[in-house]
Amino acid sequence: MAHRRRHSLWVLASYISGSTMFPEFTMVLMLDDIQMAYLDSDLDRIRTTAATKVEMDLLQDNVFILRDMWEDMKKRLNLAKLHFNLTTGVHVQQRLAGCEVMDGQPVLIMSKNAANGQDAFSLMYNMTHFTLSRQQDWVIHWDNMKWAFIQALYSNVYLPVCAHTLKILLDREKRLVMRRVRPRVHFLMKQVVGGAQLTCLATDFYPRHINLTLLRNGQAVDEDQLTGGTVLPNGNGLYQVKKTLTVSVEELRLKHNYTCVASHLSLDNRLQVSWRVEFSRSHRIPIISVPASVALAAGLLVVLLWWRRRSKGVAMETQEQQVESKLCMKDVQAI
Repeated sequence: MAHRRRHSLWVLASYISGSTMFPEFTMVLMLDDIQMAYLDSDLDRIRTTAATKVEMDLLQDNVFILRDMWEDMKKRLNLAKLHFNLTTGVHVQQRLAGCEVMDGQPVLIMSKNAANGQDAFSLMYNMTHFTLSRQQDWVIHWDNMKWAFIQALYSNVYLPVCAHTLKILLDREKRLVMRRVRPRVHFLMKQVVGGAQLTCLATDFYPRHINLTLLRNGQAVDEDQLTGGTVLPNGNGLYQVKKTLTVSVEELRLKHNYTCVASHLSLDNRLQVSWRVEFSRSHRIPIISVPASVALAAGLLVVLLWWRRRSKGVAMETQEQQVESKLCMKDVQAI
């Protein structure tokens, strides 16, 4: 089934006021986390991505909504200039608008706006109540008639159109959206001053939702002891995430057992990789204090200098022997 979990269709739009090298209006259409199409004011038409099979007629049917959004964002930016007391120059109005479905049924439609990075006028309709989030003393004031019109517009036009488009895209692009790619899990160790950094790395997985845990002797390490944990794109349509624990020399001497555990939709069971200080020669960490390491470096330097001097001495002795050998040959020839 294509609708066993929550799916979304989002438009990420930007309108720029002022002279720049960029198009005045740009839009990116996202199905879940996959880019479906792109439009800007220079093209004035929708362009699909090479990775998708979306037919142009489906998206062109929604161009009138996008053009309406363009005009509305112009008006909103002018209002934002008044509200935030913006002067002349370059200003940007951004919008995140779209819908979500659960098990094939629409559950949410939302429109969030920002002017120069500041929140400005957001709407959300979630099938049970309609809410308006806005800053105090915002310049837009709606009477009851306008409020009823907006509610009807979102519930009877925007939400059905968005949900219908989302369902069609899910069916046409299920090879991308519904795929399951197993993560590859690695345990990495890096020596640092005073100890080591132990890193759990899960990479090349899809979808992006994953649970990555680091265990010490079978017990989960507290998240506040770890760094990382943000899921990032790999650049190939897949994702990666890592979590790092810094351990001291004293903790390394205790020879704990560390385990990376990954839970993902592509896995029937949890995937785990274990490591400990003396797991193998390739993983053994030499525990050396800073003074001892300095002494060792000095000792190596002395040995190196001695070896170079010895090498030069041997070379000179060899040259002298060669010269003496040549002189002896000349004497023999003379006799």
